[in-house]
Amino acid sequence: MKSTKPHWIAIGLLSALLLAGVVKVVVLGSTGEKAADGRTALLLEPAERQAVLGEMRLLLESTQSIVEALANDDLTAVEAAARPIGSAAIATVDFSLRAKLPLDFKKLGFGTHYAFDDIANMANEKQPAKAIQMKLAETMNNCLACHAAYYLPE
Repeated sequence: MKSTKPHWIAIGLLSALLLAGVVKVVVLGSTGEKAADGRTALLLEPAERQAVLGEMRLLLESTQSIVEALANDDLTAVEAAARPIGSAAIATVDFSLRAKLPLDFKKLGFGTHYAFDDIANMANEKQPAKAIQMKLAETMNNCLACHAAYYLPE
């Protein structure tokens, strides 16, 4: 009877390598060195970079619409601005791009999208504008944290 011990060692080593690769992709993403200001570079293809920047612009545009709608006491417009960039927007991000983004970046991004769901729900429930405004202010802390931690070099 032949010994299967060498096979299990090989399987164990291959599994460890595979796990290390998964950890690198899922947790670390495609990142570069830290800049002088401490931010980490996200290394993306030009089209992926444009997709991320486009999503950020959409979040900013929607935030401006929500601020304006709150100033006009128009909760219907608040919900209309917040709903499309809630969790439904997460499904529009390409899976290969998601794999390149570090876990902390994804946590901030997903948290931001879910917070816009909360804002839309608060507006739908006719909660006070001040409460919605406070939720938006808290949500923008995710934007600040992300921009303080990452940058997108060309």
